[in-house]
Amino acid sequence: MSVSVLFTNLVGLFLLIGVGFLAVKAKVLSPSAAGPMTSLLMKITLPATIICSMLRPFDPSFLRDAAVICCLGVVLHLGYIGICVLLIRLFRVPEGRKGMWMMCCAFCNNGFMGYPVAYAVFGEEGLALAAMLGIPFNVLVYTLGAKMVAADNKDGAGAQVSWKKVIFSMINLAIVLSLFLYCLQIPVPEAIRGPLQHLANVTTPLSMMITGMNLAKSRIRDMVCDRDAITATATRLLILPLLTGAVLALLPISNPLVVGVALVIMAMPSAAASVVMGEQYGGCTQLGARAVCLSSLLCVVTIPLIGLLL
Repeated sequence: MSVSVLFTNLVGLFLLIGVGFLAVKAKVLSPSAAGPMTSLLMKITLPATIICSMLRPFDPSFLRDAAVICCLGVVLHLGYIGICVLLIRLFRVPEGRKGMWMMCCAFCNNGFMGYPVAYAVFGEEGLALAAMLGIPFNVLVYTLGAKMVAADNKDGAGAQVSWKKVIFSMINLAIVLSLFLYCLQIPVPEAIRGPLQHLANVTTPLSMMITGMNLAKSRIRDMVCDRDAITATATRLLILPLLTGAVLALLPISNPLVVGVALVIMAMPSAAASVVMGEQYGGCTQLGARAVCLSSLLCVVTIPLIGLLL
């Protein structure tokens, strides 16, 4: 993958982020509009995108690659959590912020930014592999991630994880349905496929605009003055992706697309779910919001740099 191609695609995507940012600043859209737009993205357009990415001829090698990248996702996320346990001591992250700091570092924004970038850079097969990589993310972020964030609050330390929410999310259901259609090569009528494709086409601009709208809510001065947000951003955008690149270089993975998708997805900014998890389980939402915003701003520079490893 050419770094210039990666950078060109990222510039286009970040211009869409600017549209969302300016829409809020110019009061064309209310900041509160990001909420229902997020529901539209996560429950309708993104599932439609995942299904559309799998409506193609069957290739047995894809199932092998899907299994490889799914296992890779489990190993990488668990490894990130272990590394973060060590780094919170090195960076002297204070009590009441440790869980959120780890959450912002260990989990990336694969839904809002990862899938659109994977689709823009690698095409439909890249998006399909990114969706497979999202399976361990969806499980771990709402289990271990919830526990980490809840540990910052003594009242939330025993927070119960909703397994129904973990398993039966619209994205997971879309992945299962798309695999079913793909493996059995069930034809989808054009009357259904057409509307699905129209919804899928909305995903990239919608996700980027939502990111811009969320950025417009935060002040840059607050982000750059928060030492923990800075160290979390550096860990998420540089330390962990560089370690990931080193690990991937040592593994005997035959398909370079698997390596490319894994590396680019794992170089994404902090997960937008961090703030939602903080609100739900009593974590430090202030740190979460600042780390998400700061990493989202800086990733336009760091992702092309990480792309040099491809």
